[in-house]
Amino acid sequence: MLSFVSTKIRVAFVAGLAAAFAQPVVNAQSLSTPVVANIPFAFQIGSAHLPAGTYKIESQEEGLLWVRGDSGAGVMLVMRASENKPSADSEIVFHHYGNQYFLREVRTAGSFSLLWSSETKAERRAKVELAAAEPNAGPREDSKVEVALLAPPR
Repeated sequence: MLSFVSTKIRVAFVAGLAAAFAQPVVNAQSLSTPVVANIPFAFQIGSAHLPAGTYKIESQEEGLLWVRGDSGAGVMLVMRASENKPSADSEIVFHHYGNQYFLREVRTAGSFSLLWSSETKAERRAKVELAAAEPNAGPREDSKVEVALLAPPR
C-alpha cells in the first residue's frame, strides 16, 4: 500500500513540474494594462472592419483581445503561445493581402509569450482572391506588417 501511495505522489510531483514548466513566461507588462497603437490603415479584427486611427488594445479576459478607438471597436478570440526567445519590440502584427489587413498577433517586448489568432474566413477569402488575381505569381508567403505599440494611455 505504501509503495502505491509513493508512486501516486511521484506521478503528481512530475505532473506538477511539467505543468509549471509548460506555462509561458509572461512579461510584467501584460495586456490587462491597455497599450496604444497608431494604425495607419483600415484593418479587420474578427468580423469588425475598423478604419485607420489610434486604438487602445487590451486583454481583459483570457482568450479575448479588445481593440477600441474613436471610430470603432472590435474583439477577437486569441490564444497564448510561447517562443524560444523574448520579443525584441512591443508590436501588433497584421497579415496583408492586396489592400486588406488582418490583425493576427500581439507581442510585448521582453516577453516569451505572444497572443495570436487563427485565420478567419475573410482572411482565407482575401488570400484566395489575391491568388486568383495574380495566378502567375507562384507560391506566396503571407505578407506581414508590424506596427509598434506605444506606452499605455494615461
